[in-house]
Amino acid sequence: LYAAAERSVPAGISSRPSNLPEAYVLQSAGESMQFGLGKRLLGWGPALLYSPSNRLFPDNGAVSPRTEIAGKPMIFASSALPLAGRGTLIAADPREQNLSGSRIGGTFFAARGEWQQQTNNTSTLGVIAAGGGALAPYFGLYAQRGVTDALTLGFEMAMSRKYASSTSEAQLSQNRSGMKSDMVANLRYGLASGGEIGFELIHNGYAMSDSELGNPLIAALPSAGSNPSWNRPLHPLVQRRYALIQVTSPSLFGNKRWGLTARMLRGLDKPSTDSFAELSWSVTDSTTLHAGYSQSRVPPSLHITRPVTHSSYLTLESFF
Repeated sequence: LYAAAERSVPAGISSRPSNLPEAYVLQSAGESMQFGLGKRLLGWGPALLYSPSNRLFPDNGAVSPRTEIAGKPMIFASSALPLAGRGTLIAADPREQNLSGSRIGGTFFAARGEWQQQTNNTSTLGVIAAGGGALAPYFGLYAQRGVTDALTLGFEMAMSRKYASSTSEAQLSQNRSGMKSDMVANLRYGLASGGEIGFELIHNGYAMSDSELGNPLIAALPSAGSNPSWNRPLHPLVQRRYALIQVTSPSLFGNKRWGLTARMLRGLDKPSTDSFAELSWSVTDSTTLHAGYSQSRVPPSLHITRPVTHSSYLTLESFF
């Protein structure tokens, strides 16, 4: 059940969830090999808001915090690697929607390796090479290190000569030649209650130019397609520098039936604030009520990038 109140949304954008978010089959071959086929959501890296090294799923809920991101059709295979690593190969339909000046069509390919060191404090290292469809080839890297039982440091980045493959028509600044990168560095502190406080600094080398910020076809929800299972070949963030603070508490008021998720994203180039808070209450063990509110405050030069300046919702989840 879903009810929401919000300002008018640009035509063509819908927050309705997919009827089938994920559906895939897995087949093991021996002790170390695994193959799969179907519609799947894949995530990796320690980033809190969006994952620079995962352009197949560029929006982790930044536009609509309660939106369920659907998977994409793909074929995938994984196998053990030396030094306690695991490699994954992906061939996927990126499900891109048309954007003037960007080349649409084709398959997204990715090769990813991840290694974990299980000591007193776990360390993770991942590397990825990917691209295809409208997305230009890129290299990605992520790492996470547990400093103490409660404190964790994380880093994630991606680098490419352009963000998307362009046609001979309008050239987006995100598509110009020249090596660019985006990266995040974060600090996460785990609470004894099971909650977490996270702080993150974000650098976006694919920030929009002034001309792009004035173009409603580009600036309004840059990576959002007509529904959560589609996206456009644009970076989800429009500014160059951001700071993020995020708090989760699954045991609010000392009661496990109450939960809180809240975050604030602050733009550092042009002062802007995107805030979100959700309160949950488990009425019973199988039924949970969620109430959320989000709000954006931006200067006049960024008004076009916030088609929805504030929204609220009330949802009821029940499992049978």
